[in-house]
Amino acid sequence: MTDPNERLTPHFTVREMCGSTSHPEIYNVPPLGEVMDNMRRVCLWLEQLRQTYAESYCDCEDVPLRVSSGYRSQRLNRAVGGSPTSNHLTGCAADIVCRDCQQALRYACLVLDYAEVSGERFDELLLERRGMKYWLHLAVRPTNNRMRVAVEQVKC
Repeated sequence: MTDPNERLTPHFTVREMCGSTSHPEIYNVPPLGEVMDNMRRVCLWLEQLRQTYAESYCDCEDVPLRVSSGYRSQRLNRAVGGSPTSNHLTGCAADIVCRDCQQALRYACLVLDYAEVSGERFDELLLERRGMKYWLHLAVRPTNNRMRVAVEQVKC
């Protein structure tokens, strides 16, 4: 059984990557193995984003990132209206909470910079909005990453 307090990386736990702010009542625990490996891979990108944002925008060492949705079970994915082929289903995606559009754009730029400098590839980088809530969807697969970038109906 998966330990919800297990650290995937220094700043991200299984609990954080499996919680759902919109449906906390749904039991959402990932299977061991490939899904956990995928979550770790995404969290490595989140660690890089966290560190670079802190250094670039606040001249500090510690700026937390909040994930509103990481791994999703089939049940949770249906409940939130997720795509049946969502990267969340395999633990390959995270939705990062942003306080506003500008922060989402900054995060996106830092992810793009990291990909360029490191030569690493991501699958999806989507800036999304519902009402006054903004988030950045980051997906990283083990292979076949498409480097898809989209800004979906977002006005800053």
